[in-house]
Amino acid sequence: MGSLSFEKDFELSAMTPKGLATPCLFPNGDNKRQKVEPPAPRKNLQLAVTEPGFGNDGSNFLDSILVNYLDTLTQRVNFHIGYPVNICYDHYATLAPLLQFHLNNCGDPFIENTVDFHSKDFEMAVLDWFANLWEIEKDQYWGYVTNGGTEGNLHGILLGRELLPDGILYASKDSHYSVFKAARMYRMDSETINTLVNGEMDYSDLREKLLQNKDKPAIINVTIGTTFKGAVDDLDIIFLTLKDCGYSQDMFYIHCDAALSGFIVPFINNVSFASYLILKNSQVINMQSDILIILYAI
Repeated sequence: MGSLSFEKDFELSAMTPKGLATPCLFPNGDNKRQKVEPPAPRKNLQLAVTEPGFGNDGSNFLDSILVNYLDTLTQRVNFHIGYPVNICYDHYATLAPLLQFHLNNCGDPFIENTVDFHSKDFEMAVLDWFANLWEIEKDQYWGYVTNGGTEGNLHGILLGRELLPDGILYASKDSHYSVFKAARMYRMDSETINTLVNGEMDYSDLREKLLQNKDKPAIINVTIGTTFKGAVDDLDIIFLTLKDCGYSQDMFYIHCDAALSGFIVPFINNVSFASYLILKNSQVINMQSDILIILYAI
């Protein structure tokens, strides 16, 4: 394949006189501890969409907007601690040549595309990597790369609703907001479960509410790392609670929201990650991690 090139060299520093700042705690280069006052939260730039040639100087007008925006972001780098996203993004130059192609991964990544402009090859590699991390055999899962953690939750809970149309969604009050958004979007009955002081699900409250609704299936959101406290719900206890409350395997579905700790749990000795895969059935367990991927064992 021939080499790829742009009309102009891709150099971000050429677009702004300050370049892209290197993250540091002391913007003036002084490594001595000192008090740095962060600026107030940035305000929107109040941009307006205009047609070329109508009240602006074409490309120069666009360049000035981009320079202003890049300078604004550059200044904010020094006051960003890494939540909800980090600033380690040094691979932009490597990926930049791909921006000249309109890639579309529409559809099932396991089905061959009818057009050539897609990156499903890489999508499948990512899925295999996660499946291996979570100890799922290569041919025993389905999944796709999502646009974000919220999409992962919406899709995973939708699977539960489709499999158990009359199911009630159970989620702790420390669950991600998108879980309760899903309940509203899909018009599902839901129960909010209290949490312990560490943010973990209160299993006695779960038991009580499961017993109150024994006539309907249970769709349970299990959080593998809550947003603010990093709590991990104990799936072993949840399985035992379902069994003790008389729920057969075809009467419940579990969605695991592992957006925060999906990468971490497999390496923690005191967390039984294998229990997350104890019931390898698409009606039972779904794994979703970070902003990347949704998998469920089959």
